[in-house]
Amino acid sequence: MPDVILGPDPKLFVTDIDNTLFDWVGYYVVAIRALLAEVEVITRVPIAQLYSEARDVFTAHASIEYPFVVQELPSVIQYYGDDIDGMLKQVVDPARAAFLAAGARKLQPFADVVATLTELRRRCPRLPCIALTDAPRYVAMWKLNKLGLLPFFDAVYGLPDPRLPTHEKLARVKVDSEILLKHLSRHNFGFAGKVRILPDEYEKPGTRGLKTVLMDYELDEAPAEVRRTVVWVGDNRRKDVALGKRLGVFTAWAEYGIASAGDIEALAEFSPLTNIEKNAEITPHDPGGPRPDVTLSSFSEILRYIRPD
Repeated sequence: MPDVILGPDPKLFVTDIDNTLFDWVGYYVVAIRALLAEVEVITRVPIAQLYSEARDVFTAHASIEYPFVVQELPSVIQYYGDDIDGMLKQVVDPARAAFLAAGARKLQPFADVVATLTELRRRCPRLPCIALTDAPRYVAMWKLNKLGLLPFFDAVYGLPDPRLPTHEKLARVKVDSEILLKHLSRHNFGFAGKVRILPDEYEKPGTRGLKTVLMDYELDEAPAEVRRTVVWVGDNRRKDVALGKRLGVFTAWAEYGIASAGDIEALAEFSPLTNIEKNAEITPHDPGGPRPDVTLSSFSEILRYIRPD
């Protein structure tokens, strides 16, 4: 039996998405490599140069999950000039298709996630289940939808949607009309729950994102013993565990989400270290890091600590 068991009336279940519900690092490395390889084939720009340019684009947008990276690559801009339609048809669409095809093989929940969320819903039917992420709102919901996990959640909290790329001279957005409509309409994939877009400055390890969740459920000023009935699961000790401990919620570290050294090295090929640190645990053996209440070797282990209603 675990040393710590929450009472029969947990107030909230809040979880991170990337590397907590699925292997984001493994997925993104495969997908971006395929995307840039397709750009190389079409434009004949060396892949090393495309990696370097992608790194600069991700740095400029302060996010490694900027979905319009191809349109912003200097080599692609130079190759197509003012021919936006040609760019979209000849390189953006094929590169996006390559990204989706390669990523689909890795965009799968960890093996026990669906069963665990199903059991959590059965065990605690009145428990609000929240996804809190530093990914852009649209990207986060797209991933949850592709993973088949969106119906398990009552609310999704994410950062602002990415800025659309524009051609200043032509005063035109460099995005396919169908995708543009989805972004402008804040497409939610049929999700009936709450969607909350947090300011960029609410990014973890700052506490304001999770604190906003607590405020929305009238728990931000709850006594310490009540806050301990809020379950928070995340893979990154520097970010997720640190903020959970600062807010006094029951904090579970998804140790199983640590990326392999090989995947981190691959990620570094096209992403600056600052972006990698935002998206992955890169100091797995740091003895001085914040200590979670519990460490999970699989997502399903969180059920050990939650009693049924």
